Amino acid sequence: MTAPASKPRSLRLRLVLALVAASCLLWGSVGWWRLQRLEHELNAMLDERLVASAHMVASIAQQLQPHGRDGLPVPAGLEPTLQTVIGRDGVACEVSLVRSEVDMLPIARTAGAPEHASLAATGFGQATKGGKLWRTYVLQEGGLRVATADRLDLRAQMARETWIALAWPFALALAGVALLSWWITTHGLRPLQRLRRELQQQPTGSTDALTAGSDTQELGPVVDALNQLLTRTHALMEHERRWSADAAHELRTPLTAIKTHVQVAQLALARGGQDGTCHQALEQTQQGIAQMQHMMEQLLELARLEAEGTPERERGLTCGAVLLQTLEQAIAQSRAHAGQACAEVALHCRPQADDAAWEAACVALPAPLLAAALTNVLNNALEHHHGDAPVTVALQLAAPTAQTPFGQLAITVRDQGPGMSQQDCERALQRFWRKSGQSPGSGLGLTITDRIMHSGGGSLQLAPAQPGLQVQLRLPLVAPIEGH
Repeated sequence: MTAPASKPRSLRLRLVLALVAASCLLWGSVGWWRLQRLEHELNAMLDERLVASAHMVASIAQQLQPHGRDGLPVPAGLEPTLQTVIGRDGVACEVSLVRSEVDMLPIARTAGAPEHASLAATGFGQATKGGKLWRTYVLQEGGLRVATADRLDLRAQMARETWIALAWPFALALAGVALLSWWITTHGLRPLQRLRRELQQQPTGSTDALTAGSDTQELGPVVDALNQLLTRTHALMEHERRWSADAAHELRTPLTAIKTHVQVAQLALARGGQDGTCHQALEQTQQGIAQMQHMMEQLLELARLEAEGTPERERGLTCGAVLLQTLEQAIAQSRAHAGQACAEVALHCRPQADDAAWEAACVALPAPLLAAALTNVLNNALEHHHGDAPVTVALQLAAPTAQTPFGQLAITVRDQGPGMSQQDCERALQRFWRKSGQSPGSGLGLTITDRIMHSGGGSLQLAPAQPGLQVQLRLPLVAPIEGH
């Protein structure tokens, strides 16, 4: 069973989530640091309030209690006045008179204030009343001792309320960032939507270039790459269309001939088949089948070469003595194909085959492909050769140049046939081209050879000779693979 296709991921959603996450991280870090500072400042401010309240109460108490230093009773009406002054803003207070080093007389206290808070050491401290912690401050001025206090849980509640008061705007701002990011990304991705619509509306086989998104810096290279891909695809489709049409046209002739010969053989059999016509028709049918089989093999080889996408060095190299062995194998195959009446083949090698230069020579073609290219050229030479002079094959190693830093291998094949003009030499590399309609062969041999040469970085050159035709195969030499 095939696995279900995964749901495509939304680029817009990923961008929005990334922006929201980045905002949360940055704002959250800054907000956390700022709230910590704010809480510290709040506690410092409340401590300053305790100090200020203590000084204020001490000043008022000294004005209202002129005999406090002698330990006299507190005049009536003092305590209510003190409660009214210091019992506001959530600050509790206790006022005591110092009667001795160990004896203190509380003279006023606000409702709910921790008892005996003024007995603690001067400065800041903590006291407990009713299970609640209080922050206290004790001030002593002469014989008067003042303690101010506020509850720590109320301080914590104020900090929480501050956090909540700041969290709501942060949440609303984050929601606004999400909505704004969604709108911005939607607007920013519109060139992609236009490009998608233009691709959907592009007619099949159209060569018109895509324009949507080409004016966007980030999308422009993608549009250019798509246009190049569409151009290559169109060229490939056109190439396949021409290839199919040419192949169908070339195959129609041998098929028609085979059909005709079969009909002749049938008529001869119907008449008794005693005059040899049937035998002759069957032989011609067999020749037509062989010709069509050869053409199909050539077509398949050409299709394989044109569809080959493997880098040359990954296909394999042909080096050293194997180069000469491949050439000798191609000569043997061509002579066997030509039959008993074929011409001789003279092989010339410069430098000599036993020279050390050949051991370091490597071409970026595997031996079977090189043999196929040489065989096609030799087949044509032996087929069109006339006279007693041999077909000559010359191998030569050229010196390195800027274009070929390791040198070059040149293979020249020369026959003594009727040859071709310069215009014919230029057209001869086109598939299915033949000098005349009665010429044997499929018109694919030189096309295949040319494709093999290009796959190895080389070239195939045809030139008129007096007499005959000269075909030269050139391949750049490459550095041998280590351990080859």
